[in-house]
Amino acid sequence: MFYSEKLADFIIKLHFDEIPQNVIYRAKELMLDSLGTALAAHKEECVLNALKALKNQGNTAVWGQDQKIDTINATMVNAIASHALDFDDTHTEAILHASAFLTPLCLSYGFNICKDAKQILKAFIIGWEIAARVGIASKGSFHKRGFHTSAIAGIFGSVSASAILLNLNKEQIINALGLAGSFASGVNEFLSNGSNSKVLHLANVVKNGILVANLAKNNMSGPLSIFEGRDNIFKCFGIEENSDKTELAKALGRIWQIMQVSIKPYPSCHFTHGFIECAISLKNDGLKADEIKNIHCFIDEIPISFVCDPIEKKYQPKTAYEAKFSLPFLIALGFFDGKITLNSYENLTRKELINFAQKITYEKKQSSGFPKYFPGHIKVTLQNGKVIQKDVFINKGNFDNPLSFEELKEKFLNNAKMSLTEEKANGLLEQIMNLENQKDFTI
Repeated sequence: MFYSEKLADFIIKLHFDEIPQNVIYRAKELMLDSLGTALAAHKEECVLNALKALKNQGNTAVWGQDQKIDTINATMVNAIASHALDFDDTHTEAILHASAFLTPLCLSYGFNICKDAKQILKAFIIGWEIAARVGIASKGSFHKRGFHTSAIAGIFGSVSASAILLNLNKEQIINALGLAGSFASGVNEFLSNGSNSKVLHLANVVKNGILVANLAKNNMSGPLSIFEGRDNIFKCFGIEENSDKTELAKALGRIWQIMQVSIKPYPSCHFTHGFIECAISLKNDGLKADEIKNIHCFIDEIPISFVCDPIEKKYQPKTAYEAKFSLPFLIALGFFDGKITLNSYENLTRKELINFAQKITYEKKQSSGFPKYFPGHIKVTLQNGKVIQKDVFINKGNFDNPLSFEELKEKFLNNAKMSLTEEKANGLLEQIMNLENQKDFTI
């Protein structure tokens, strides 16, 4: 049996009542977090520019805006907003940001075509399940080839969620998964200048997921062997010999990938979070900047290309987006401010940050926890010759070191109140946490 058949069989046979309650609860937490990050991004330039480009007549809300547009276009803009601040969640092993496209897909598009909230929740859970397994199976090789995993693995999650919303049968789901491979796209060259292409990957995943599911519903056929054929996705977008395709179907229905998702406490590239915690720990120890001669970071191969290389450009980022992918700048922020918030990027020319960032060097070293965890390991050399080692093995917000619901609620309300009143923000929280009982989703 081909993997597309195995996955389609799982999708079609799973009933909402069979999904464990903790999985359903976690899905609502992730939706809440993604919605909050989107609302916080309502004034971001890339969001406003996308809205200008996609603005037309329709009846679907653009989150944080005073207008409604066409459903699919609104879903795309909401996906862009969900990812614009790099404050959205991550499946660390898959290196995947699926809530950023699945939340808009299910809440904006889903409630327009499917009034069954339980099916909408199932679509979100299944979307995460399929996308994460594709990402895990790649073993990081999509990134090594220069592709954005959320764009490559993500299309399979988007298609799977759309298939549930559109009530596809098993044969149609198999075809949809096969077609999805031809709609996978998204390269990491955005790192060269902090440009907008990364957020467009999420919009593309939403649009193409809906399109592919509709094509399959109308009996367009796709390759059965998209995961194992001569030109399968792991060969075309990854490094096939490094991949493990058995991860696609391993323990389906027993191990739920949505339970392995990490929620960010800091608005920055997730690879940096363990290092930020190390820097905050140095501050809490009472060290002063002039006491520190050098900070040497030990970091895994894949994160290096995102947050360290080329190091000369990382020392003084030019935009907030570049700063979120600069390990030395983020360490400096953590050390001086003891925290990183959405307001941390308002002044990128702070002399103390730039000077401190230039004390930071790195080397490639495989850690025991990566990519399940995004750890931080640093060696600090003081001016007096003393050496201090700081290690964070499990980053805060990881599923093995999770944010409490109160911490998540605080993050959501702080984000949502950037575009809504406190009363409306609390109303949204109640809607999401009782989603299975809703007839509609209003914002």
